[in-house]
Amino acid sequence: MRLFKVTACIPSPEKVRTQRELQNTFFTKWVPYDSWFAEQQRIQKQGGRIIKVELCTGGRQVNVGN
Repeated sequence: MRLFKVTACIPSPEKVRTQRELQNTFFTKWVPYDSWFAEQQRIQKQGGRIIKVELCTGGRQVNVGN
């Protein structure tokens, strides 16, 4: 199974005393190749941006047994 390692940044509102502040949340997760487009849409709809994408399992032009 091919997996992407995605590092992204999403702004998350946190209530700080009386005013609202936006604080960026960075996260890294492994996403299956088949779910990549949906994950990309989810991150962008939340106002985030994708910082880095790496191919973790499998390589280009390699049969990984799918």
